[in-house]
Amino acid sequence: MQIGLAIKAFFTILFNRTLSDELLASLKLMRQLPAPTGPSKEEVDKMLSDAAKKREEEGRTRAVQLLAILQRDSRLVDFICEDIKQYSDAQVGAAVRTLHEGCQQVLKKYLQLEPIISSPEGEQVKVDTGFDPSTIKLIGNVTGKPPLKGTLLHRGWKVVKVDMPALSENGDNYVVAPAEVEIA
Repeated sequence: MQIGLAIKAFFTILFNRTLSDELLASLKLMRQLPAPTGPSKEEVDKMLSDAAKKREEEGRTRAVQLLAILQRDSRLVDFICEDIKQYSDAQVGAAVRTLHEGCQQVLKKYLQLEPIISSPEGEQVKVDTGFDPSTIKLIGNVTGKPPLKGTLLHRGWKVVKVDMPALSENGDNYVVAPAEVEIA
């Protein structure tokens, strides 16, 4: 039996270059699978670097996108870049009213904002131990450690939801507003 199995294995390897599963079982052997190979450390580092660069670029593109939407819906960039010294206060006030309305609509449509501190401005508030300095800025005569009490000068704002449209796949994502040329 052993000689027959050996001859069968020899000819199977000779002609097929591998043993069948049946022959492996007869020999009480298991097929060895190639060791899985993953990316090298350099390849992983490059993938992580590329992903970070992509996120960074998308962040810049999203900032330009919001500016473009504010320009499109309220002409914010036109207003800011214009020299308004030549206009009367009444003209500037009328422009600001329209600008304010357009900007407010953009914020309501694409961003959900909430105050960081919901108390009314001018009211006394307590800043607890362990507060996040990115959300509360202490000003004035700041001495000692929290908890501290002070007057709320500004409630602050944080974005709690972003609902921006998809980025354009074609075109320059850094264009805030295209130039307009009327052909006569």
